[in-house]
Amino acid sequence: MPRGRQDASKILTLAGHAESVLREMIFSGELQPGVRIYADETAEKLGMSAIPVREALRTLASRGLVEAIPQRGFRVRPADRDDFAETYDLRLMLDPHAALLAVPLMDEASLAAMDRAFEALADTIRSGDTESYDHDHRAFHFSIYNQCGSRWLLDIQAMLWENSQRYQRLSTGIRGSAEQRIEEHRAIADACRLGDAEAVAALVRRHLEHTREVVYAALSAEGER
Repeated sequence: MPRGRQDASKILTLAGHAESVLREMIFSGELQPGVRIYADETAEKLGMSAIPVREALRTLASRGLVEAIPQRGFRVRPADRDDFAETYDLRLMLDPHAALLAVPLMDEASLAAMDRAFEALADTIRSGDTESYDHDHRAFHFSIYNQCGSRWLLDIQAMLWENSQRYQRLSTGIRGSAEQRIEEHRAIADACRLGDAEAVAALVRRHLEHTREVVYAALSAEGER
């Protein structure tokens, strides 16, 4: 491989690593809303140059997790009740719609992929592995949504999902037991296997409404402190 392509590939690999680290720092609350992120300082902590870190920040900005400040770098986007409400209002419209479109198009291969994603999610919920949960939870839901046939819908959902993950962690320990959370997802998977798109859409809506109720209460409690 020519040297230029090797360098470009290395930058992309490092940028992907920096993006993963920064995303986890945002989701965990280590990087609080409104905090400035300095590329040079972050690069030093991660043991890499500032170039891949800036690339990672641009990617996170395109997904709505950070925002660019003209001539001043980046900062973590605000996370509050208004932002949360808008994010979930949109998801309540789009996620059930994606399910309605997707379920009739799911074949044996996509149903098998959904089953594997469900089993991975169930194992992760039981283990209490928060970081893996973010990945496995998304993988399960998108094993369904990805069959909807609409690239634009999926692109918008992906952005909303990224932002909603900051809030989902607030609900993890207070929305029910591990087995109750697993059963919520099992019901969605079962309805997919039956090919009942209306039931899947209703279950997805109920799932989101439950999260919205729990997280909104948690955000309101934090605001009163």
